[in-house]
Amino acid sequence: MFRLVAASEVIRGAVPAELVPVFGFLTVLGSAKFLMVALSLAYWNDQSRRRTLLTVVGVAFVAVSVTLALKYWLGLPRPPATVRRIAADPSSVGFPSGHAIAATTVYGGTLVALDRYRDPKLLAATGALVALIGLSRVVVGVHYLGDVLAGFAVGLAMVGVVAVALDRGPSVVFGLAVVCAVPAVILTTVPGDAALAAGGSVGGLAGSLWRTRAERFRSRAERAAVTVGGVAFVGAAIAVVETVEPLVVPTAVANAALVFGVVALPSLVGRFGYFGTTTATD
Repeated sequence: MFRLVAASEVIRGAVPAELVPVFGFLTVLGSAKFLMVALSLAYWNDQSRRRTLLTVVGVAFVAVSVTLALKYWLGLPRPPATVRRIAADPSSVGFPSGHAIAATTVYGGTLVALDRYRDPKLLAATGALVALIGLSRVVVGVHYLGDVLAGFAVGLAMVGVVAVALDRGPSVVFGLAVVCAVPAVILTTVPGDAALAAGGSVGGLAGSLWRTRAERFRSRAERAAVTVGGVAFVGAAIAVVETVEPLVVPTAVANAALVFGVVALPSLVGRFGYFGTTTATD
């Protein structure tokens, strides 16, 4: 009853087939890969707020472990495959919604981290985006409405973690992520998910401890080179992760390398030849 199965059927039935691709796009905006790339780009390029944004990245990995622990501990199934309206092969467990948790954590957490939550228009826009991402999971048939609402609740708790963690620093947050990964690994039955929680958290902790004070970009060309190189690295690392799955240890190592590289990349700024002559600004 708490999963609101009947309400979910009403929502799915109210959205015509012509609009399903729109909701399919919206659901991508809450996916782990999209959020990782988006957060990485913001972290690399926002020179004055890298530490703050890295804290959000750390909390995102806390949220990954919390999501997995809850999903596999409760073991509640997703809606039947017959109601799915897009091509998808999600995990068998569906409560709470990981997309709802991730979207609330990242979008809401970034708003808090950048101290923009007092802007009513921006707050409303962020809330609407998160709500639509959550709704999209019901429309495409991979979650019940109750899964999404529970995901929002967990995500709001993660936003609270962001608010508290801003004064502690990224290394403390990634340390918390490592601790939270332990029950996630114990409970999770899908090797790739467990490897993401453990490997990503350890890689983030190592990167945040190793990370030195990054120099500011000396030119727009240097900013572009670091950004393009970073995106290429993330793409290649994700390809490696997908290749070695479902082997737990190689997948965990690949995820650790991926997150370590994302965190450490700004430390390379200013260590190579000079790119151009135009000074880059934030």
